[in-house]
Amino acid sequence: MDRIFQKILDGNFSDLTGLTVDASVPVPESLINEIISSTLEGNREISDCRVTVHEQNRMTVDVKSPRWPWPLHFKLKLFGSVDLSHSPTVRAFLNSNVLLGRLGSMFKMLPPGITVYEDQVSVDMGAFLNLPDQKQLFELLKTVEIRTEEGRLILDIKIEK
Repeated sequence: MDRIFQKILDGNFSDLTGLTVDASVPVPESLINEIISSTLEGNREISDCRVTVHEQNRMTVDVKSPRWPWPLHFKLKLFGSVDLSHSPTVRAFLNSNVLLGRLGSMFKMLPPGITVYEDQVSVDMGAFLNLPDQKQLFELLKTVEIRTEEGRLILDIKIEK
């Protein structure tokens, strides 16, 4: 089976031309936090980051940094869709601590791929992909809509080849 999957990946999914998939992927906040924790391993600027998912595309993010004596608490309102024009990018309005978010960005405390500008934060998902196979999968995405329920993020995805 591994050999077959590798053949499909090596052929850039050309054997699956005409593929269409509509999927709804519920992502529990525990998995989001596990992914964030894994991504931040070895980061000297952020010692801890915890996300809490709320209804109506709202999230809170608690960040601890050795550069700042108190935990930072950010409130976000996620955009309803992922920007797929370049690399998949999740955007959100920063509803609290906008100045601290800008300072964190200015002093390069944020991991590469996370940018704060004006009252928004953007997360370039491509910056967190290490393997070419992962990037190939993102190229199949046609639309990704975001919605939330208490405790989980739901991604409505359309994939085409």
